[in-house]
Amino acid sequence: MFADHQEYDVVVKAVASVGAVVDIEGHDGFIDQVKHPSWWSDAPRAAVGDRMRVAVLDASRTPPRLSALPGDIRTARSLRHTEPLARLCPPPAVGGRTVEWAAVEEALGTALPADYRRLVQMYGGGLFAGTIRLLEPGCPDEMYDLVAQAAEREEILAELWSAGEAKPSELQQDNVRLVPWGYVEGSGHFLYWLVRPGLEPEEWTVLLNEGRGPLWEAHPALCSRFLLDVVAGTSRSIYFTDLDDITDPQDRSRFVPNFEIFSR
Repeated sequence: MFADHQEYDVVVKAVASVGAVVDIEGHDGFIDQVKHPSWWSDAPRAAVGDRMRVAVLDASRTPPRLSALPGDIRTARSLRHTEPLARLCPPPAVGGRTVEWAAVEEALGTALPADYRRLVQMYGGGLFAGTIRLLEPGCPDEMYDLVAQAAEREEILAELWSAGEAKPSELQQDNVRLVPWGYVEGSGHFLYWLVRPGLEPEEWTVLLNEGRGPLWEAHPALCSRFLLDVVAGTSRSIYFTDLDDITDPQDRSRFVPNFEIFSR
């Protein structure tokens, strides 16, 4: 009925010293006291009638164990699509990266989504399904380096818009910016996060800009969900609906790490 890493809005039904029982879509769920923000901060303790957002930690238990901690919810979002992606497209035995994320985020001027950090930890940079190159921090080739491409693409897009190319409607809001996370081999398409004020990184939209034209696509999804849909053949992007026409079918469920590509 419930699945690990899913999110729900719940209402507190009863409170005890060990935690709170909540209503989760007509069923009981349990939030241990250490999985409520009041255990770690000055937030008010749980009270009957409180409404909150939770993530499922363990759906196999009765009642299912939940967490209302923002960190656990972000982690759940990072796992929700990376785990099925790893089943369809296994990570390399050697190839994941350990990254000093604080330094990377300082260089970019923004926090990064938990699912992207998880992808880099599992896979490192490289090529999914023979077509999408995941940018990574510290890549020896600046074309596929996250920080280098963020600076380069910002400059290139600014020049295009100064020359009269129309901005997509998503960029008409003040103080929005684009940060690239992926590159589509053979086409020049770039995949961006749409970074908007007041939104958590896990709420960002993916924007695809075609490499040889002015068209943009918006996808209200995490980058891990976008990749999962491409690999699974369920993408709604017009550029990936016929993936077998643009990539070798045997590459559909294969990830090739950068170190293997660079050594060819």
